[in-house]
Amino acid sequence: MQKDFKNNKKGENLREYFNYSPSEFAFGFEGCKKCYYDKKVYGKELKVPFPGIFSKFDSLQKKYYHKKSSKLLSDSLDEGEIIGDFNKMLKSEILYDLKDRPFAMSGKIDGYIKHKDSFTIIDFKTTKISENKIDAYATQLQSYALMMEKPKDGSLKLTPIKRLGIFCFEPEDISKADDKDCNIRMKTQWFEIPRDDKDLLGYITKIQDVLYSEDKPESSSNCGVCNYLKEFK
Repeated sequence: MQKDFKNNKKGENLREYFNYSPSEFAFGFEGCKKCYYDKKVYGKELKVPFPGIFSKFDSLQKKYYHKKSSKLLSDSLDEGEIIGDFNKMLKSEILYDLKDRPFAMSGKIDGYIKHKDSFTIIDFKTTKISENKIDAYATQLQSYALMMEKPKDGSLKLTPIKRLGIFCFEPEDISKADDKDCNIRMKTQWFEIPRDDKDLLGYITKIQDVLYSEDKPESSSNCGVCNYLKEFK
């Protein structure tokens, strides 16, 4: 049964609202709106295990860069200290889209840079290095910034957050270390992502238009899950 949602003005008692993870937009909503609708409205989701090797890469990357200079990521960044050991769940206060409908966000960041008078949010990605990563991960980084400038009580607050970026790692070469082990050389590159809260709220408004609609979205022709389920109908 679809949840009973209600448009609420600030200060009114809230009944229910959607909670979003910053990492779910690019590969959730953009992947298949029907599957995303089923997940958010009905709580139905086919979960696919995330390859453990990427979690291992992520852990090693955060450990290596923790407390090091921001200049290791890019000379374009102001001097600052990289913080890569913050592993607690981040939660936002109740936020509102452009149609004044409530929502909240929660998730974990890879790290941030503590500058003298500001902060930079960073996300480590083990992936092929290309400019299109900026568009793919823009909403994720913008969401982290909004969450930490408008946190729920008890969650980490950072302000002002002036810059956002992804630091990409792409395997490039393998060299011998000893008789059994080897070293993998990674090519790295920093990609700046613009901070645009209005654009983010517009994007979330578009998502909520779909989720609040009484008309369930159609399956994506490229969705493997939907195509698989059709075989059993």
